[in-house]
Amino acid sequence: MSPPSPQRKSLTIRREDQRRAFASPLRMELMGLFVDREPLSVADMAERMGRPASAIHYHVRVLEDAGLLQKQGERPKSRRPEALYLPVADVFLLEQGDAGSKNTSDAAMKTMTAALRMAERDMQAALQDPNAKSEGPHRNVLGIRFHCRLSKKELAELNRHLRGIDKMLAQSQKRSRPAPDDAFVSLTMALAPLRNRETSP
Repeated sequence: MSPPSPQRKSLTIRREDQRRAFASPLRMELMGLFVDREPLSVADMAERMGRPASAIHYHVRVLEDAGLLQKQGERPKSRRPEALYLPVADVFLLEQGDAGSKNTSDAAMKTMTAALRMAERDMQAALQDPNAKSEGPHRNVLGIRFHCRLSKKELAELNRHLRGIDKMLAQSQKRSRPAPDDAFVSLTMALAPLRNRETSP
């Protein structure tokens, strides 16, 4: 029987250097490599991303200097030990602050721009993947966008479902180890009010 997994630890991004670190699609992709909470070396990260280690070192240092990645010991290597890293939290949240403030909106925009650029690359790869499934209960690729009017009741219902999705994904991160048939997927969502797009009645 596997030992119980620890609760998800969250960190609210408040510092400017942390915001800048998360504004890079490559660094967001780096942080996404740790879904199994397994310490990784720069060489491990480079291999999983299909990039040379020399292209990863700088970004790991930026994340470490911003306090988002931390060293978790070393592993013997042929010439010298290599450092192992883990994120300082499982979930990273942007500081809410004043929703209308320039700092808050700029930080949110940079982070979401990076996330959406990553989603674009993931979708391009998925559309060329012979294992991608666009139908059925085990569908693992979907592109969807809606413009719609929702009543307050419907908007509350939508947010209830979104919280349910977040809770389900959080539960998946608590498993001590992945199963052999687990599907490794990415989900990116953006919900925003539309302004100045009204049609005349």
